[in-house]
Amino acid sequence: LFLNQAPEQLENTTMGSNCCFGESRPEFKWSLDREYTEFATPNELKLVEQIRSQTCVAFDIKSEHNRELLVSLWEAALPQDQVPNLDEPHDKWKYIGFQNARPETDFRAAGVMGLHHQVNFAQKYPDLLGRILAEQRYPWAAASINITEILVTHLKLRVPQPKIAPIPMDTVYNLQAFTWVAAKAARDARSEDSAELIALDQLHCCGVLMLDHLWNQRLNRDRSTNLLHFKIALMETSAVIHHVLSRKPMSLQEMVSEFMKKLPPSYTRYIDNESKLQPQTTEEPEM
Repeated sequence: LFLNQAPEQLENTTMGSNCCFGESRPEFKWSLDREYTEFATPNELKLVEQIRSQTCVAFDIKSEHNRELLVSLWEAALPQDQVPNLDEPHDKWKYIGFQNARPETDFRAAGVMGLHHQVNFAQKYPDLLGRILAEQRYPWAAASINITEILVTHLKLRVPQPKIAPIPMDTVYNLQAFTWVAAKAARDARSEDSAELIALDQLHCCGVLMLDHLWNQRLNRDRSTNLLHFKIALMETSAVIHHVLSRKPMSLQEMVSEFMKKLPPSYTRYIDNESKLQPQTTEEPEM
């Protein structure tokens, strides 16, 4: 699904070929005024580099690991359906929200991290994903990839950084807050695989939850809303993520709590009780 034209509210803004909801990126020049090296400890910088090393991995359909992730996504999203031949197109991939019957073409921008985030969300919130797919109000897979791309770009977790932001922002996300949350989460789960990704994974999940709420709110408020307006919901979601991090949460629990304050009570039932949310703390983590 590509949006070839922008709505009136965005008539001066078009989207990029690497973004799932448009054909040319917004001509929005931007700069990031903070660097992790300004405040992070050596161990925190190491953590950031570990995350960056994974956000830059390109998707390869021939990779056994990538194919296993696709299978995991299918099984989580469509547990009643048999996993198809990954080397052949299948229309149910479009039902999940990919642009066409071959999902691999959607990962050009977000890489394997985009798929990793989809699997994580689908396994953590199966009931919510079931509702999203049943309603078919927006292409969930493409929306999830957009959230991944926004996060890794504005949190400076992609190297090299793009010269044009995927979503215009007046200010950048608070890198220090993300560092604190990611460091504490990784330290508390250091014995687990991919502990360095726990905070980014949870931030992605919260972003998708918020996007789902904002989009449905817009649809319910204005029946003329269509997918040409989806970028507005993405920009609104970006603003919420920025606001949450600007509150300087010190743990995953605090970060999620800030998001939940902005979501209707109905979303609380989707929060996985087994999510690795940490006790609240007011002290800066030391590594």
